[in-house]
Amino acid sequence: MGVLDRFFAPSPFVKLHEHAKKVHECVELLRPLTQALLAEDYGKIEQLHNQMSKTEHEADEIKTDLRDKLAKLYFLSVGQHELSRFLAYQDDVADAAEDFAVVLLLRKTKIPTELQADFLAFVEQVIAVSEHLLGLEGELSNLAEAAFTGEEAENVLLGIAKIGEEEWNADRLGRKFARHFYSMEDKLDPITVFFFDKYCNRLSAVANNAEKTAKYLRLIVRKK
Repeated sequence: MGVLDRFFAPSPFVKLHEHAKKVHECVELLRPLTQALLAEDYGKIEQLHNQMSKTEHEADEIKTDLRDKLAKLYFLSVGQHELSRFLAYQDDVADAAEDFAVVLLLRKTKIPTELQADFLAFVEQVIAVSEHLLGLEGELSNLAEAAFTGEEAENVLLGIAKIGEEEWNADRLGRKFARHFYSMEDKLDPITVFFFDKYCNRLSAVANNAEKTAKYLRLIVRKK
Protein backbone atom coordinates (compact mmCIF):
# COMPACT_ATOMS: atom_id res chain seq x y z
CA MET A 1 0.00 0.00 0.00
CA GLY A 2 1.43 3.37 -1.08
CA VAL A 3 1.47 6.55 0.95
CA LEU A 4 -1.51 8.03 -0.90
CA ASP A 5 -3.46 4.82 -0.38
CA ARG A 6 -2.93 5.18 3.34
CA PHE A 7 -4.59 8.59 3.22
CA PHE A 8 -7.38 7.86 0.76
CA ALA A 9 -8.20 4.17 1.32
CA PRO A 10 -11.91 3.23 1.55
CA SER A 11 -13.56 3.71 4.94
CA PRO A 12 -12.93 0.74 7.26
CA PHE A 13 -16.55 1.04 8.42
CA VAL A 14 -17.73 -0.62 5.20
CA LYS A 15 -15.63 -3.68 6.03
CA LEU A 16 -16.76 -3.48 9.66
CA HIS A 17 -20.37 -3.72 8.52
CA GLU A 18 -19.44 -6.69 6.32
CA HIS A 19 -18.09 -8.38 9.43
CA ALA A 20 -21.28 -7.50 11.32
CA LYS A 21 -23.40 -9.15 8.63
CA LYS A 22 -21.32 -12.33 8.82
CA VAL A 23 -21.60 -12.33 12.61
CA HIS A 24 -25.38 -12.02 12.35
CA GLU A 25 -25.43 -14.94 9.91
CA CYS A 26 -24.01 -17.00 12.78
CA VAL A 27 -26.69 -15.75 15.16
CA GLU A 28 -29.48 -16.45 12.68
CA LEU A 29 -28.40 -20.10 12.65
CA LEU A 30 -29.65 -20.31 16.25
CA ARG A 31 -33.18 -20.51 14.84
CA PRO A 32 -32.79 -23.67 12.71
CA LEU A 33 -30.57 -25.19 15.39
CA THR A 34 -33.35 -24.72 17.93
CA GLN A 35 -35.95 -26.11 15.54
CA ALA A 36 -33.77 -29.17 14.96
CA LEU A 37 -33.34 -29.63 18.72
CA LEU A 38 -37.08 -29.50 19.32
CA ALA A 39 -37.63 -31.95 16.47
CA GLU A 40 -34.91 -34.22 17.95
CA ASP A 41 -33.19 -34.14 14.55
CA TYR A 42 -29.64 -34.58 15.81
CA GLY A 43 -28.23 -35.21 12.34
CA LYS A 44 -29.52 -31.79 11.31
CA ILE A 45 -27.89 -30.28 14.38
CA GLU A 46 -24.53 -31.67 13.29
CA GLN A 47 -25.05 -30.30 9.78
CA LEU A 48 -25.95 -26.85 11.14
CA HIS A 49 -23.00 -26.93 13.52
CA ASN A 50 -20.70 -27.44 10.53
CA GLN A 51 -22.38 -24.53 8.77
CA MET A 52 -21.98 -22.41 11.89
CA SER A 53 -18.29 -23.29 12.13
CA LYS A 54 -17.75 -22.33 8.49
CA THR A 55 -19.61 -19.03 8.88
CA GLU A 56 -17.74 -18.13 12.05
CA HIS A 57 -14.45 -18.86 10.27
CA GLU A 58 -15.49 -16.52 7.46
CA ALA A 59 -16.15 -13.83 10.07
CA ASP A 60 -12.67 -14.44 11.47
CA GLU A 61 -11.15 -13.99 8.02
CA ILE A 62 -12.91 -10.64 7.59
CA LYS A 63 -11.73 -9.63 11.06
CA THR A 64 -8.10 -10.53 10.29
CA ASP A 65 -8.18 -8.73 6.95
CA LEU A 66 -9.66 -5.60 8.52
CA ARG A 67 -7.11 -5.56 11.33
CA ASP A 68 -4.30 -5.79 8.79
CA LYS A 69 -5.75 -2.85 6.89
CA LEU A 70 -6.28 -0.76 10.03
CA ALA A 71 -2.59 -1.01 10.86
CA LYS A 72 -1.73 0.63 7.52
CA LEU A 73 -4.24 3.50 7.45
CA TYR A 74 -3.77 7.16 8.45
CA PHE A 75 -6.28 9.78 9.58
CA LEU A 76 -9.01 7.46 10.79
CA SER A 77 -11.93 9.20 12.49
CA VAL A 78 -11.57 6.65 15.30
CA GLY A 79 -8.35 5.33 16.78
CA GLN A 80 -7.00 2.03 15.47
CA HIS A 81 -7.06 0.54 18.97
CA GLU A 82 -10.70 1.53 19.46
CA LEU A 83 -11.77 0.02 16.15
CA SER A 84 -9.81 -3.16 16.80
CA ARG A 85 -11.39 -3.54 20.23
CA PHE A 86 -14.87 -2.87 18.84
CA LEU A 87 -14.21 -5.54 16.20
CA ALA A 88 -13.17 -8.01 18.90
CA TYR A 89 -16.35 -7.39 20.90
CA GLN A 90 -18.41 -7.89 17.75
CA ASP A 91 -16.59 -11.13 17.00
CA ASP A 92 -17.45 -12.40 20.49
CA VAL A 93 -21.11 -12.47 19.39
CA ALA A 94 -20.32 -15.04 16.68
CA ASP A 95 -18.12 -17.03 19.07
CA ALA A 96 -20.98 -17.31 21.59
CA ALA A 97 -23.39 -18.46 18.87
CA GLU A 98 -20.92 -21.15 17.83
CA ASP A 99 -20.50 -22.21 21.47
CA PHE A 100 -24.25 -22.88 21.62
CA ALA A 101 -24.01 -25.09 18.53
CA VAL A 102 -21.13 -27.01 20.12
CA VAL A 103 -23.12 -27.66 23.31
CA LEU A 104 -26.02 -29.04 21.27
CA LEU A 105 -23.62 -31.59 19.76
CA LEU A 106 -22.46 -32.92 23.10
CA ARG A 107 -25.66 -34.72 24.09
CA LYS A 108 -28.97 -35.74 22.56
CA THR A 109 -31.01 -33.72 24.99
CA LYS A 110 -34.80 -33.57 24.69
CA ILE A 111 -36.84 -30.49 25.60
CA PRO A 112 -40.26 -31.37 27.04
CA THR A 113 -43.26 -29.93 25.21
CA GLU A 114 -44.24 -27.70 28.14
CA LEU A 115 -40.83 -25.96 28.01
CA GLN A 116 -40.65 -25.41 24.27
CA ALA A 117 -42.62 -22.14 24.02
CA ASP A 118 -40.44 -20.45 26.66
CA PHE A 119 -37.28 -21.72 25.00
CA LEU A 120 -38.34 -20.52 21.54
CA ALA A 121 -39.26 -17.09 22.88
CA PHE A 122 -35.83 -16.80 24.51
CA VAL A 123 -34.00 -17.77 21.31
CA GLU A 124 -36.02 -15.36 19.17
CA GLN A 125 -35.29 -12.49 21.54
CA VAL A 126 -31.56 -13.24 21.47
CA ILE A 127 -31.69 -13.09 17.67
CA ALA A 128 -33.58 -9.78 17.91
CA VAL A 129 -30.74 -8.24 19.93
CA SER A 130 -28.28 -9.18 17.18
CA GLU A 131 -30.63 -7.80 14.52
CA HIS A 132 -30.68 -4.43 16.27
CA LEU A 133 -26.88 -4.41 16.47
CA LEU A 134 -26.64 -5.15 12.75
CA GLY A 135 -29.00 -2.26 12.00
CA LEU A 136 -26.86 0.01 14.14
CA GLU A 137 -23.74 -1.09 12.27
CA GLY A 138 -25.35 0.08 9.05
CA GLU A 139 -25.18 3.64 10.37
CA LEU A 140 -21.45 3.65 11.10
CA SER A 141 -20.30 5.00 7.74
CA ASN A 142 -22.68 7.97 8.03
CA LEU A 143 -21.61 8.44 11.64
CA ALA A 144 -17.93 8.53 10.63
CA GLU A 145 -18.64 11.06 7.88
CA ALA A 146 -20.31 13.26 10.52
CA ALA A 147 -17.21 12.92 12.73
CA PHE A 148 -19.26 11.06 15.34
CA THR A 149 -21.27 14.18 16.18
CA GLY A 150 -24.61 15.82 15.42
CA GLU A 151 -27.90 14.14 14.54
CA GLU A 152 -26.15 11.00 13.31
CA ALA A 153 -24.51 10.51 16.70
CA GLU A 154 -27.81 11.09 18.54
CA ASN A 155 -29.54 8.51 16.34
CA VAL A 156 -26.82 5.97 17.06
CA LEU A 157 -27.06 6.63 20.80
CA LEU A 158 -30.81 6.01 20.64
CA GLY A 159 -30.12 2.76 18.79
CA ILE A 160 -27.66 1.72 21.48
CA ALA A 161 -30.26 2.38 24.18
CA LYS A 162 -32.71 0.20 22.23
CA ILE A 163 -30.20 -2.65 22.17
CA GLY A 164 -29.95 -2.35 25.96
CA GLU A 165 -33.73 -2.74 26.22
CA GLU A 166 -33.73 -5.73 23.90
CA GLU A 167 -30.91 -7.41 25.85
CA TRP A 168 -32.89 -6.85 29.08
CA ASN A 169 -35.85 -8.60 27.45
CA ALA A 170 -33.57 -11.49 26.48
CA ASP A 171 -32.40 -11.78 30.09
CA ARG A 172 -36.01 -11.73 31.29
CA LEU A 173 -37.03 -14.51 28.91
CA GLY A 174 -33.93 -16.51 29.81
CA ARG A 175 -34.84 -16.32 33.49
CA LYS A 176 -38.41 -17.34 32.69
CA PHE A 177 -37.17 -20.44 30.86
CA ALA A 178 -34.75 -21.25 33.70
CA ARG A 179 -37.41 -20.89 36.38
CA HIS A 180 -39.67 -23.15 34.37
CA PHE A 181 -37.19 -26.00 33.95
CA TYR A 182 -35.93 -25.75 37.53
CA SER A 183 -39.54 -26.06 38.68
CA MET A 184 -39.59 -29.42 36.87
CA GLU A 185 -36.52 -30.88 38.60
CA ASP A 186 -38.58 -33.78 39.92
CA LYS A 187 -39.43 -34.72 36.32
CA LEU A 188 -36.02 -34.10 34.73
CA ASP A 189 -32.76 -35.95 35.27
CA PRO A 190 -29.86 -33.83 36.63
CA ILE A 191 -27.83 -34.02 33.40
CA THR A 192 -30.75 -32.63 31.41
CA VAL A 193 -31.09 -29.74 33.86
CA PHE A 194 -27.34 -29.17 33.58
CA PHE A 195 -27.57 -28.93 29.79
CA PHE A 196 -30.57 -26.62 29.91
CA ASP A 197 -28.48 -24.37 32.12
CA LYS A 198 -25.69 -24.48 29.54
CA TYR A 199 -28.17 -23.50 26.83
CA CYS A 200 -29.18 -20.49 28.90
CA ASN A 201 -25.57 -19.44 29.48
CA ARG A 202 -24.54 -19.70 25.84
CA LEU A 203 -27.62 -17.93 24.51
CA SER A 204 -27.33 -15.19 27.12
CA ALA A 205 -23.71 -14.69 26.06
CA VAL A 206 -24.84 -13.93 22.49
CA ALA A 207 -27.15 -11.15 23.68
CA ASN A 208 -24.72 -9.89 26.33
CA ASN A 209 -21.86 -9.64 23.84
CA ALA A 210 -24.08 -7.76 21.39
CA GLU A 211 -24.94 -5.28 24.13
CA LYS A 212 -21.28 -5.00 25.14
CA THR A 213 -20.39 -4.15 21.53
CA ALA A 214 -23.05 -1.45 21.48
CA LYS A 215 -21.93 -0.03 24.82
CA TYR A 216 -18.37 0.25 23.57
CA LEU A 217 -19.62 2.14 20.55
CA ARG A 218 -21.34 4.53 22.96
CA LEU A 219 -18.00 5.17 24.65
CA ILE A 220 -16.45 5.97 21.26
CA VAL A 221 -19.25 8.40 20.40
CA ARG A 222 -19.16 10.08 23.82
CA LYS A 223 -15.41 10.70 23.54
CA LYS A 224 -15.87 12.75 20.37
